[in-house]
Amino acid sequence: MPLALSLPAVEARPAHPPETRPARVVPWLEETLKREPIDAASTIGDALAATNRVALSETRRLELAERYYATSLALWPHLERQFTRAQHPLTRNALAAAKAALTLASELATAYKHLLSHEAERRLILSGNRQLIALIHRCLQCTNRVLINSYQSYAPVPARTWHDAHAIYVFAHGRNLQMTPVGSDSAEATPERYYVQALLLALANPYGFMPGQLGQVVQYLHAHAHWARITDVPPVHRLAKAVAIIPVGHDFPPFAANKGANVNGGKLFLLTFDLAFQIQEQLRALEAGGVPPAAAGGAAPTTRVEYMALLRRLLRQWAIPPARQFNRLPSRARVVMCAGLPAVWQYSRGSRPDLPGAVPGLPAMNTCQVINHTPAGYALRQVDTAHAALRIGELIALRVEGRNALQVAMVRWFRNTLRGSGLEFGCELLSDNPQAAAAHAEEGAKAPVPAVVLPGEGEESAAAMVLLPAGAFETEQAIELKVGARADTAVLTKLVEQGPGFQLYEYVAVA
Repeated sequence: MPLALSLPAVEARPAHPPETRPARVVPWLEETLKREPIDAASTIGDALAATNRVALSETRRLELAERYYATSLALWPHLERQFTRAQHPLTRNALAAAKAALTLASELATAYKHLLSHEAERRLILSGNRQLIALIHRCLQCTNRVLINSYQSYAPVPARTWHDAHAIYVFAHGRNLQMTPVGSDSAEATPERYYVQALLLALANPYGFMPGQLGQVVQYLHAHAHWARITDVPPVHRLAKAVAIIPVGHDFPPFAANKGANVNGGKLFLLTFDLAFQIQEQLRALEAGGVPPAAAGGAAPTTRVEYMALLRRLLRQWAIPPARQFNRLPSRARVVMCAGLPAVWQYSRGSRPDLPGAVPGLPAMNTCQVINHTPAGYALRQVDTAHAALRIGELIALRVEGRNALQVAMVRWFRNTLRGSGLEFGCELLSDNPQAAAAHAEEGAKAPVPAVVLPGEGEESAAAMVLLPAGAFETEQAIELKVGARADTAVLTKLVEQGPGFQLYEYVAVA
């Protein structure tokens, strides 16, 4: 079965040939590693990119690729610390680190794809399949690293990444190598396991993860991805739940079968029924008082409530992905917005800097253009020269130009260009009628804190909610809410959302 991969052209006699002698490259890599990580990664990435574009013997290319791979493993953790928890759009060191990390991963994938393409064309493999298996593993490992670095920086996945990942798996399946481990001491490290991890990560809506959550999901997939399986047998019902379609021959990730989209050409199916059952069992154990696994927090510890929320999200995305309720409508409207609970509170008081008698010191509003919208939210693009710093889960106040109504929303996803320009982001509307309030505990002498009441819409299912500073109160606590001249006693009944600096509770008013 032929293997068609996307590879750059190679030159037999380049005008400025890179150093490709291992005896020179190895000490150079060791010396470069002593430099500042961003500078080292950029320099090494450029050298590897040049090496990928010159003709080399396969033996030398493999030796160099392994050296560059080991060096990259040492650099990636240092680079990730620069951008994984940074505000967006990325700037300065965070932007440079994200670019360098993604370039390293992409060029390593290219190096191993060169080798795999050559090995796949050999008609007679005298040494058996060992080399072929090792190269398939390395290609899928590097592909997973490309995806992880893209998702961590909220950047687009490089072109042809998914096309080649699908092609490599289909090639391995055609040679009956998809379940072959790379070594006897790593029976779980099979091509199918790496590929399934990549598929599940893409299905988990990775551009909407909070900082640090991607690492938790990667750890979870290492332990539980084997519960999902790939088949070429179409599901009985084409809109079946817990089924994803893998678009072989196309350059895009898998998508849930219940989305109802059609794709031309070959396709495979990812079944997640058993994985969903495992997540449900884990949730039952946690609800009964169990504790999350030690590795659940990745680099930072996580609480049982946070881990349960993450598992529920994964269960929803992998087993019952939400179908779109509204069609997105394109728009060229503009909105002004600002971020953070203090800013939302001030503007919820009815203050506007463009009106006479405005309160001095109001937070600056930034301009964004609407890309598309639904009744539930907006997709926006930053257009101001100075871009507002944002994080996933950030609370924002926004106003469509030409309207008086203020809306409150939460940032749900990013799209970062990695060019230092404004980013695109999606926000979910929480309320069209926010009301500034003051809140303090019913018992105690603490000073009141800013709060924003989001009134219910009159329906039984639409409970009233209140935005409060993070950590100020707890579920089932009675507080006094003062809106204008009216003061009410309220009991916080449910923690609905939490994000940078705030918590959103449902509450009921009591006499």
